[in-house]
Amino acid sequence: MVLKRDYGWCENCARYWHPADNALGIETQAPASPRVQEIAALISIRDPYGQGAKDIERLTGVCLSASALHREAQRQGQRALQLRERDIGLLNSPEGLAQLSAESGAAQLQPFTLVIEIDAWNIRERDQWGQSRKLRRKGQEPQRWHWVYTGTVFRLDQRGQTDGARSVVSQRGYVATRQGLESFTQQLYVEAIRRGLFQAQQVLVIADGAVWIWNLATDRFKDAKQRIDLFHVKQHLYQLAYSIYGEGTEEAKQWLKPLLKHLEQHRDGSLEVLSALEGLRQKLKTMSPFQQEALDREIGYFRTHQHRMDYKQAKACGEPLGSGAVESTASQYQTRFKRTGQFWTFEGDEALLALVTLYRNQRWHLLFPHSIRASDTVSESTAK
Repeated sequence: MVLKRDYGWCENCARYWHPADNALGIETQAPASPRVQEIAALISIRDPYGQGAKDIERLTGVCLSASALHREAQRQGQRALQLRERDIGLLNSPEGLAQLSAESGAAQLQPFTLVIEIDAWNIRERDQWGQSRKLRRKGQEPQRWHWVYTGTVFRLDQRGQTDGARSVVSQRGYVATRQGLESFTQQLYVEAIRRGLFQAQQVLVIADGAVWIWNLATDRFKDAKQRIDLFHVKQHLYQLAYSIYGEGTEEAKQWLKPLLKHLEQHRDGSLEVLSALEGLRQKLKTMSPFQQEALDREIGYFRTHQHRMDYKQAKACGEPLGSGAVESTASQYQTRFKRTGQFWTFEGDEALLALVTLYRNQRWHLLFPHSIRASDTVSESTAK
């Protein structure tokens, strides 16, 4: 349905506008009704614009071109970015921090552990587009891939298992951005406060061995317990075994077996592994420069992270041993942003990342208030 309405000049606002828009819930310069805007935004965070336009027409009868769908998704993404910047602004005052903390609803809960998992993945953009040959003649490789910093936050008591013994988290917060590490740190801090950072009895940060992650954790979550992902630690041991004894050899298997057991089952397993690595220097009289370099690298790795390898205690407390939740989160984002043949711009991918994150964090109603169901309103009133 095409709606025609009168418009005129408003002397107070000093602009032309449609008086009926307020009653209809249509925003200034919006090309469609609120429901169509929401449909466009919702489809866009799941599918490429060309396919999304076809799906919308088939499911609703609304005809939108791929370019119109793209423009609407970007417009809603910009609104999501504005909401995000507003939240970051709350960090600058005690009143703002109190407002964020109040959203956690954790004041009356039993003591809990807040888990923060951090990772990053690459997105492909169209920067330096059409300049590849020119840059390569100059000896420069064109840039295409850029980091998307990603995090997820949840309480330990919100983590459980399905009937098939697969780990699942019932409620959690999401953060994903291309705006750089400083912006990511602020966004993650906001989400952590929203999920109960100030009320948590203990905070646990889990990630791989990237230096930037532990610098961030020390800066913003200085009292948090830190744990390095067990899978990544095992990968380091496997690679060292292959470098020294050969991949798939019986010697490599026999050397690895007790170390992996110590790592998970002994209280000071990381120290035992480190001792074994240092003893390897004396045991092996002849090593190639490549093998010596690999051994020295892993000794340095275990010395740096040994205090983050408390896996036996983690098992006893029912805590996760690895960062599977955030790696799963990154994979879920990538199903939209890393499809075959897709390139992005910084402006385009950041707006859509903000839109996807707003939806995942169950704050979609901030963009589309009409999407709140009556049952949701009843639940909120009951909770209050």
